[in-house]
Amino acid sequence: MKNGVGVAINRTGATIVDIARKLGVSAMTVSRALRGSQEVSDRTRRRVLRCAEELGYKPNRWARSLVTRQTSIIGVVVPDISHSFFAEVTRGLEEVVSRAGYNVLLCDSWLDVEKEKAEIEMLVSSMVDGLVIASEQSETSPQVFRKLKDSKIPFVLIDRFFPKQSFLAVVVDDLEVGRLATEHLVELGHTRIAHIQGPPISPASLRHRAYLDALRRHQIEVNRQWVRKGRFDIQSGREAMFALLGTKPRPTAVFAGNDPMGIGALYACREAGLRVPADISVVAAGNIEGAHHPNPFLTTIDWPREELGRAAGSLLLASIQEGSDQATDRVKKFAPRLLVRQSTAPPSA
Repeated sequence: MKNGVGVAINRTGATIVDIARKLGVSAMTVSRALRGSQEVSDRTRRRVLRCAEELGYKPNRWARSLVTRQTSIIGVVVPDISHSFFAEVTRGLEEVVSRAGYNVLLCDSWLDVEKEKAEIEMLVSSMVDGLVIASEQSETSPQVFRKLKDSKIPFVLIDRFFPKQSFLAVVVDDLEVGRLATEHLVELGHTRIAHIQGPPISPASLRHRAYLDALRRHQIEVNRQWVRKGRFDIQSGREAMFALLGTKPRPTAVFAGNDPMGIGALYACREAGLRVPADISVVAAGNIEGAHHPNPFLTTIDWPREELGRAAGSLLLASIQEGSDQATDRVKKFAPRLLVRQSTAPPSA
């Protein structure tokens, strides 16, 4: 701060003071000209802009944000940055917000609820203009997001939502995900169908509920020992599958709540000397092998990840720019589809 004027220092170029000295005007006049203020004449503004270009001046985003209270940055928190699902979601999101002049600051919570809270707090203190969050908080613990809402900080949940809360969210129809996966196994002739359930977040609970509903609809026994908990990662899928393989009778098919747990289940079957799908079928959800994998193997449920990101970006921009947080359709759902590949088959004789 110099003479009451905020000086934006650029380490690779000129400053506002350098421009002011060269033109023989005040730093305040330069600052106003760069901001497009009507208090500066068109002639002076043109002189300032021409000089700024000649000197290689670039505005300091963070210094400007102290004045405007806007950073043109969207904070994004995902549980696993290496997961192709979240990479594609983020790509779709960035496509939309970048066209509106925003940049994305991406954080990875590592599937850790406390780290997620710390990252949200960091992004808020950095004055991001809005947040998109794929939360790992239990669906019964929405306190973090109530606080954001009470503080009037725009945010959109993605691939998650909290029952009984009116937060903006973009999700897949997870009941349909569970129904498609379980019905596929039933249609193949399986009756001993296990489920590897995810953590206590909305996708896992809804897919589990659909699994139970599908079995009851087809009058198939719901065997509680065939439901095991996982954490939506490969290792927990592997551990859960080993537990299932130790039950008697052993299931002939497994619906894993997401693809990483499904891949872990495949590893466990291979380590146990079982053939998939000849000895046991596995279906999962998320299509992380995608269209680019040279030999996609896992039967899975697919939905448009980039579209989820685009929808979240559009919803957040509307909330930021138009104050449309009171949108009628607060939860936007996308329909999933079944992708039948090589990991499912009728039960062996």
